[in-house]
Amino acid sequence: MLPSKQLLFLVLAFIFYSCNNSSKYPFAIKDFRGELRPYLTKMVEKGVVMNRDSALQHIATDQELLRLGQSEHPILRAAAFREMLDRKSFNHYDLLMTHLSDTAFVATDAGEFGIWDRTVSDDILQEASWETQEAKNKTVEEVLTRHNYLRSAYVILTSLEPQEKYYSFIKNMATRPRRLSYEGYELGFDDIEYALYGLATFRKKEDLEIIKAKMMENVWKLSEVSFRLLQEYPDTIYFDVLQLYHRRQFYKFSGNRPGGFSGFIADRAAPEDFIQALVIQETDKSAKLLDTMLNRLPLRTCMPDKETIIDEIITAVWKHPCVAYTKLRERIKPKAEQILKSHISIPLDQLTIPVDTTRKIIRWFN
Repeated sequence: MLPSKQLLFLVLAFIFYSCNNSSKYPFAIKDFRGELRPYLTKMVEKGVVMNRDSALQHIATDQELLRLGQSEHPILRAAAFREMLDRKSFNHYDLLMTHLSDTAFVATDAGEFGIWDRTVSDDILQEASWETQEAKNKTVEEVLTRHNYLRSAYVILTSLEPQEKYYSFIKNMATRPRRLSYEGYELGFDDIEYALYGLATFRKKEDLEIIKAKMMENVWKLSEVSFRLLQEYPDTIYFDVLQLYHRRQFYKFSGNRPGGFSGFIADRAAPEDFIQALVIQETDKSAKLLDTMLNRLPLRTCMPDKETIIDEIITAVWKHPCVAYTKLRERIKPKAEQILKSHISIPLDQLTIPVDTTRKIIRWFN
């Protein structure tokens, strides 16, 4: 049994937290108009944030939306923010800045992709738009420096130019545990690899071992993001990662490429992603591994798209002439010439590409 002083402290802490939380989100469904309550109740019972709720669109006033943004139900907050972002009567930037700390998780309708779980603040960022890049840059700075626990802070790093002012934040994001299981295993590598990509853009030698170690620990989870890193910022230090992935994951390809619906870890990267990252190494070691793949693949009896994958290796090697690939290129020359001859393309200078003069909408992923 806890001593009386400790028990009193815990009770007071609980009361403080409860009061603080209720003051932050004070509005219940009963606090809204009778006309609106049935729709709000239905939204909460359904438990999924839809693309846009027609009841909020046609019934809720601006003032009611503001109050819903402080509802005790995260579902109602997220739905209200989506509606507010669609109305010109709200200052969207102020809306973003005010609610970035809303970290309650909600289920959101992702259409044919099913249901996505994300925080209310992440949902706001994904649904928002900016009229200028300068306005978005201000939001990016706020997210990276003060709210970099959000998934949006991670995914933005693949489209962000390296800026020294963000380096320490990104390095921390890449090295700290994202989520842990009860056994202490890291569950959040699908976020962390975005931070590894962001760290790689600074091209600092002292970070190479950090990136390599994280990839080696999570080699069976590598996605196209990691292979994009290895392709755009190649270094021979990463060969161990590629070799281990080849041994453990490459031949487990199920035929489902990234962006599909399988949900299996083995489908997080396509064989083509790995091949392009390996070929760009242009070393004797990568040449030997590519040769091994060309020998093994024809023998695989249950490898989907086997011929396509073999052609990808041949084409990739042919497009990377180097000393290390001299013998390999001699071996594949007849097949490479056959593949290239079969590729018919229209010269770019003969294409008429219309110029888009419409106003550009800037999104989080632009």
